[in-house]
Amino acid sequence: METFSRLPNTKKQDNNKYRVEEISSLENFKKLRVLWDNLAGKQRRYMPFMCFDWFKMWLEHFLKNNKLRILVVYAGDQPAGVAPFILLRKKFKRMTVEKIELIGNVYSPVRNFIFGDLSIDEKKTCLSKIFDYLFCDSNDWDVIELGPILEEDKNSEILKQVILEKGYKTSEDFCGENWYLAGINYSAEEYVKKRPHGFRNSLRKRRRKLEETGKLDFKMITNNENIKKYMDCYYDVYARSWKKREGIGPTFHRDLAELAAAKGWLRLGFLYFDDVPVATHFCMVSDRVGYFLKVAYDEEYKEYGLGNIIHHETIKYMIDHDKIESIDLGAGSEEFKKFWVSDKREMKRIMVFNRNFKGTCLAIMTNKILPIIRRNEILNRVKTNLMKKNVYKQ
Repeated sequence: METFSRLPNTKKQDNNKYRVEEISSLENFKKLRVLWDNLAGKQRRYMPFMCFDWFKMWLEHFLKNNKLRILVVYAGDQPAGVAPFILLRKKFKRMTVEKIELIGNVYSPVRNFIFGDLSIDEKKTCLSKIFDYLFCDSNDWDVIELGPILEEDKNSEILKQVILEKGYKTSEDFCGENWYLAGINYSAEEYVKKRPHGFRNSLRKRRRKLEETGKLDFKMITNNENIKKYMDCYYDVYARSWKKREGIGPTFHRDLAELAAAKGWLRLGFLYFDDVPVATHFCMVSDRVGYFLKVAYDEEYKEYGLGNIIHHETIKYMIDHDKIESIDLGAGSEEFKKFWVSDKREMKRIMVFNRNFKGTCLAIMTNKILPIIRRNEILNRVKTNLMKKNVYKQ
């Protein structure tokens, strides 16, 4: 494999223990399967989006002309952690930069390092080695973007601490929220009773109104049998929904369905009205957690609340059949989520700025100039107008 142990020669004994290996080709990435899944399996949380096959599929769809920069930390001969990075050129604060990011996009519920079951101190050591490596080889990047990272993971606090100790400028912001419900140890019937009374009444009335005009059925797909046909139905419903046509990965969920079915994670729900699919829900179940990824319904039936009806059926199925203990509705602050679950966690993003010219300029702009503009009403109005003009030119 490509690159080994460019670590500072400070603690000799420590450097003999730890080394960092960089993977920059897909061919060598594919050799990491066993190592990767051993670590991800110990980490458990968000396993479907941390496993090797998820990253392999994501890279096949989205890597394109970007560069792979996966860093593997070894403690002696044993793998201790993986930093799944890519290097890409893109706009940041209207400046074209070379940016290192954790692998992922809008289809990734979370982006994270893979550390297995390491303690906080061991994570800190691994992160220190990862950033020593990146900071020693700082000629090809201007900024590093880390996130969205779940606040409760404590990884964001460890990250900030490690980076600040090394004297690099950072910025931090909240980049979203994740609504969820944990501790489910009761039946689906009991779960529904815990929802707000007015919401339950509205859901029941709208469903009854729809059933007065035709037959309503629910079906859950969990395996690969006829998966092509069902994914055709999924995309057909999606095309009749209020959502825009998939732009960044029009076949991503088709491949994800096959992967999830093969691993036993797939929960692809359909709501049929007079034998025609009118709503669909793409979900997965792993380690007693139900992950809700995408929902769509025929806009013609909007008045009946099909989105909530299929949520209802899907959650009932997962609680009674899969015995899930947690519901994860993914990133986003949509109002409907608050009726189905009661808790939320913040998602953070940390930016790290290189000490080169672009990195220094962006650090000053992000931490000094933009906060002044935001606090000044006139300057903020000028900034907003400039952004609108740029949108119109595109």
